[in-house]
Amino acid sequence: MTTHPTLPEAALADMENEAIRAWRELFSVTALPIREAVAHVVREGAEPLTEDFYSRMQTHPRAANFLDQERVQRRLRASLSQWMIDLFSTLEVEQIPPAIRRQIEVGAVHARIRLPIDLIPSGIRLLKRGIRRRIDFTALDAADRLIAQIYVSDLLHLADGLMNQAYFRDTHEVVRNDEAYRLMGQKRSASYERARQRAALSEWAEALLISVWTQPQSGLGPRLRDSEFGIWMHHKGAVMFEDTADFRDIVDAIDTMDDQLLPRLRDARTDRERIDASIGTIKQLLDLIRYKLNDLFDSNLGKDDGLDQETQLPDRRYLPAILGREMRTHQSSGRPFCLLLIEVHFPTLKDQLSSGTRSRLLQAAVEAVAECTRTTDHLFRYDEHRLLLVAVECSRSKAGDLAASVAEKLRNAVNTGNVQGRWTPVSPSVCIGIAEYDRHPDYQYFIQRAETALAEASMARRSKIVGA
Repeated sequence: MTTHPTLPEAALADMENEAIRAWRELFSVTALPIREAVAHVVREGAEPLTEDFYSRMQTHPRAANFLDQERVQRRLRASLSQWMIDLFSTLEVEQIPPAIRRQIEVGAVHARIRLPIDLIPSGIRLLKRGIRRRIDFTALDAADRLIAQIYVSDLLHLADGLMNQAYFRDTHEVVRNDEAYRLMGQKRSASYERARQRAALSEWAEALLISVWTQPQSGLGPRLRDSEFGIWMHHKGAVMFEDTADFRDIVDAIDTMDDQLLPRLRDARTDRERIDASIGTIKQLLDLIRYKLNDLFDSNLGKDDGLDQETQLPDRRYLPAILGREMRTHQSSGRPFCLLLIEVHFPTLKDQLSSGTRSRLLQAAVEAVAECTRTTDHLFRYDEHRLLLVAVECSRSKAGDLAASVAEKLRNAVNTGNVQGRWTPVSPSVCIGIAEYDRHPDYQYFIQRAETALAEASMARRSKIVGA
């Protein structure tokens, strides 16, 4: 049966074919010795060109947000230097297709990290100016120097065009998945989630009152922002409710509680009258939060859909949406978070797994992992045998403890599960790879670190937890 490419695949093929024609035309009007001379200039000047590029880009307020981590700077400097060298070292026609694919990859990375689109041509202009300035000091005669400078401009313009086309194509996909994940989050068990979050808010309020009356000198416990309810609102709530007025009101109320009302209550100490007044104000604000929360859930109730049928989890196509959001949130807050990539093997049933048995094992695994996670975390079905847990506001050490708990819970759940219509013991091996967010702006790099850690854990052929 003949298969036809999807529209994105057809558009990608057209983009590559047009770029090949343009690149070959550029070769036809630029002699090979001139192209070789330019390639030599770029190789010799790649390091100072890169240094100048980043020193200038760091003065741009929005560009600096992507370059403020030393580790990222080192990695990006090496990538930019190699990108320039590879681009201008493309000297033969047969080298053109892989060079084009490289520009498309770079554009896709820019889309994934949501680099502001206007920064890309700004960077290209900086590189163009630096390379052309260096061409003035080559041994080429005046006519060839002019041709070389036109070649530099045309080639960088061609690369910029390819990156921009890939950027817009991938940005559209990211935005579409972001919206799909948001809509799915809106509809998923809204009534159940409302009850959980109302209970979490009530538990925090009760703990606050108990600490006031029983231990007035020992502090007031966690801030509302650091409670289960506060963390949920800033992560899953942000996905479910987007940037609505009621959501912003709740976030502002949490800040007011932590920055104004709790310090006022703490300062009252043993002054009963001031304590009563502060508690009355806190109660009013909690009532407002509950009222706004009810309105938000009322507007988002609906049936579950958009989920993997076997596990009732979102699948990996939603990862760009949620990871992009969480990376931006944790970048601004400075708090840590981790990915846990979880793989379960069933060696004792390797040749006996019917589809029904496999489904029951998988469902038991999902339930076990879900029991270990907080309501603030995100759990995905990553592929056939693996789950991915996004543990928000979670350090590397806490992620290790969580992984150990998940592994133990998984082994117990699967070992005692009714997997073949009878109580059949299974001896699973559980491998978990952990990666902590290191401020690298590309979510794909973050996932690859978790995959690498899991691959190392899997090589042991037994249950193991490995951190990236």
